[in-house]
Amino acid sequence: MTYETILLDISDGVATVTLNRPERLNAFNRDMADEFKSLWAALKRDDSVRVVVLQATEGRAFCTGVDIKDGWRAPGERAQPFEMDDPGEWLGPKSNKVWKPVIIAVHGLCAGGAFYWLNEADLILCSDDATFFDPHVTFGMVSAVEPTGALCRMPFPEIQRMVLLGNDERISAQTALRISLVTEVVSRESLHGRARELALLIAEKHPLAVQGSVRAMWDALSLPHETAVANALKYTQLGNPISTAEVNRAQIKTPIWALR
Repeated sequence: MTYETILLDISDGVATVTLNRPERLNAFNRDMADEFKSLWAALKRDDSVRVVVLQATEGRAFCTGVDIKDGWRAPGERAQPFEMDDPGEWLGPKSNKVWKPVIIAVHGLCAGGAFYWLNEADLILCSDDATFFDPHVTFGMVSAVEPTGALCRMPFPEIQRMVLLGNDERISAQTALRISLVTEVVSRESLHGRARELALLIAEKHPLAVQGSVRAMWDALSLPHETAVANALKYTQLGNPISTAEVNRAQIKTPIWALR
């Protein structure tokens, strides 16, 4: 598989996807949206892929959202209000029914539409130079889709502050860690290596157990708590008879675990 706006490497059960428009701060246009739609479909079918790492080429930004020069709609596409699609339907793994874990490694600027990816990630790491912000209201635009999607990972007051202050304030890497937007902050030099290290640890585990766990948790987000708890049992009933039959528990050695 070859792409124009992204790079793809698959090895050891890990698909490493790299945003590759550094001249545009890795902002997405229609070409990138189309390529992600195709990419997610391909990775979903590829049994050699157990985990996905999403990162960006070196430069100032992970992603600054939609490319304001190119836009993301196809040339001549109708833009009637009730016919408009959301780019997240192309960009997001969960929106494309991909239940393989997605780890995102963020460096530099991460703004606006970049949250389409963050909101559907399973783990997010960032470098110590990363900053997060939402510029929509600064330019007179309603900010709704990205911050609503972020409700599953950030406290409401923090989202509102980010939205309403727009370009006047950025969330630092340490603040992102404190509010659980990211789970770990590392140096810029070690960011991509650390993301791959975690991906390899996950890739060693049975894919059905991993994907069943991912889907169970994401499905629970859309349900009232009591319903989600009652609904959770079915995932173990469906998945465990298959995955445990293929895993010899006696042969699993206790790893040299890390304390976080």
